[in-house]
Amino acid sequence: MTFVSAAFLFAALAGAIPVVLHMINRQQAKNLPFSTLRFLRISAEKTRRRKRIHDLLLMLLRVAVLILLALGLAEPTLTSLSHFWGNGSSAVAIILDNSASMGMIDEGRPRFETARDAARQILGELGDGDQVVLMLTGGPKLDDQERLQTAHDKVLQAIDQAAVSYQRAELAEKLRDAEHLLARTETQNKQIYVLTDMQQLSWEGLKERAQKPQDAEPADGPGEQVPVIVVDCNRNPKPNVAVTRLELKAVVPVAGLPITATVELFNAASAPQKRHAELYVDGARKATSPELEIPPGERLTHGFQFVLEQGGTHRGEVRIVGDDGSRYDDQRYFSLEVDQGIPVAIVKSREHEIPYLEDTFYLEQALAPARSGAWAIRTTSLTAGELQSEPLSNYRVIFCVNLEAPDPGAAQRLRAYVAGGGNLVWIAGDRVDPAAYNAMNEQAGGQLLPAPLAEVRLPNPSEGRDSWHIASLDATDPAMSQLAEPASLYQSVLIYKHLRMDTAAAAAAKVLARLDDGEAFLARAPVEKGNVIMVASGAHVGWSNLPVRPIFLPLMARLVFELAGAEQTRHRALAGSPLAVQLDDELRPVTVEVRPPSGAIVRKESQPMEGGGQKFTYPDTYDVGIYTLRLLDTARPSTIPYSVNLDPDEADSKTIARDELEKQLTPAPVVFADDPEDLSSTFKKLREGESLWETLLAGVLIVLVFETLISNLLKPQKDEDQYKHLDPGFRRLARKGETASLAG
Repeated sequence: MTFVSAAFLFAALAGAIPVVLHMINRQQAKNLPFSTLRFLRISAEKTRRRKRIHDLLLMLLRVAVLILLALGLAEPTLTSLSHFWGNGSSAVAIILDNSASMGMIDEGRPRFETARDAARQILGELGDGDQVVLMLTGGPKLDDQERLQTAHDKVLQAIDQAAVSYQRAELAEKLRDAEHLLARTETQNKQIYVLTDMQQLSWEGLKERAQKPQDAEPADGPGEQVPVIVVDCNRNPKPNVAVTRLELKAVVPVAGLPITATVELFNAASAPQKRHAELYVDGARKATSPELEIPPGERLTHGFQFVLEQGGTHRGEVRIVGDDGSRYDDQRYFSLEVDQGIPVAIVKSREHEIPYLEDTFYLEQALAPARSGAWAIRTTSLTAGELQSEPLSNYRVIFCVNLEAPDPGAAQRLRAYVAGGGNLVWIAGDRVDPAAYNAMNEQAGGQLLPAPLAEVRLPNPSEGRDSWHIASLDATDPAMSQLAEPASLYQSVLIYKHLRMDTAAAAAAKVLARLDDGEAFLARAPVEKGNVIMVASGAHVGWSNLPVRPIFLPLMARLVFELAGAEQTRHRALAGSPLAVQLDDELRPVTVEVRPPSGAIVRKESQPMEGGGQKFTYPDTYDVGIYTLRLLDTARPSTIPYSVNLDPDEADSKTIARDELEKQLTPAPVVFADDPEDLSSTFKKLREGESLWETLLAGVLIVLVFETLISNLLKPQKDEDQYKHLDPGFRRLARKGETASLAG
């Protein structure tokens, strides 16, 4: 503790005045000889004890008043902080929180503007030769951002250029960086300013700090820590509603089919809020919601349904409209790749003169039911001979219907097609020889059939059976799940002839449909990146009535949708997270062209991975929106769209309590600024220490109140009841006992 006007401490000697007056004011008792005084002496001693206590308390309180006044006039200050910014040069780190929550309108202006003004005030307090560093929590790094420097004009320019970022703040990490940076300087006066809105999300890293010891050496010598001055810019925020989630769902991402976008809105305010949400695709507004009322602190979902008329990559967003507390969480972006139609090849043995007698007739009708307009599937008819020359990679699914076992060359091409991600569906028929198919499968390493084939089964009339029927579908499989109910839909299918499959001998085989005697009717097995499927009966009415039953079209269509990837992988990331693409098949570096939302084009090369392959990483996702990554110099050039959005937790307005923050920052001294718009009182506290004048003045007032109470309320009263047993003469003498010493 130090004293601004130490001379006034001599005034504390005035505390002896009440003591002297108390001693002088003591009354000398008269000695009055009298006879029997036994009862009178008892009353006098009791009154004298009460009088002594009363006088002693008054004396002590009056001494305290004079001493406290003397101490207050000396202007004492606590010096635990003032020596951090005393004489000599200073080193100051300014951590400027520019996360999305700092864009909130607060007291009529964005919090970030308040924080920037506070940073300018800090610069204004520094003198020539003082070192300063500006550290932003997000966004692109500014020039000299992580370096202490004495060129204050450059730091001021950086403050003016700083803007709100969509990245979340990691304040604990920035504090560690600032401590390490200041630890390398020889300056004695060091400080760390944190300009933030106290959002709890931004301080989550402090839990690790509290659990393990500091890995940085103390900046100011053994046992000393750099003080942390927290400037809280969170005061009275404007009500805010945020878009926190967006999910897309489509039966298959194909032009002409409906797509559902489900959006979630979060009301961070303490009162109900009403908002409209709008859906935009490729810059055009597709739909607008009715007025949505969101309860305070609650979430509300709303679904949009739309149709894309053309294939390709589409960009979209859902945004809320109207006056809101923050514009940074009012939208959420998505990207969607849709096909003009899923390319499917239907391979037949040969062309037939009469179309409806072909084995593929009913299948072609099921997969291409629309004679005009857009449809989700584009079919191409091929013959078995064309398997040798047709680019199979052009098709997402290939149906081989009642074919003789392909020759080794065609079989090898089909195997490569499946291994590369293709989907191969075999449909039985009279030309399918189980032995020849099994030999073909063995030559292909068991990668062309889901399971070995056995004999062709026919019903035995002597056993009272002329057919089988489909008894069950695997409801857990995405392709079958929507067809499992009602059961009558598939139980009406009669099977007159079918191929037995030894699924027990194939561990990877999954049975999707079974007959009433337990035999597999439809089985699938994964092969590297693709799938192989076997339908045990034919696609014509000679083997089954399936082609003419209502389930045939949805069964084949659902199978195609699932195999083609009904729910394609949608590449998404949060702002600040790197975009990553793994290229397992590439042996040399691949050039990737990145186009961020700003439109600027960046080209970088991939890096080799351990174990082979290449990996490309793009870390600069400062903005939200759609990023496109074009893979160049590859066997199959492609474009990958990434939707980058704000962390939905940024909409959470929950803050960390000051006492909790101070506890987690221990042992570093923590100071909270009184007013983020005017830091003058905070600077004074740091330079001169914390004044105790207000505390001492309050102490004087409290002591004076007690002195009055004791002087008036606790003054000993003459208790007539204690003298009532004496005669009138003794009563008069007893009353004088308050000032007399009676001798027996």
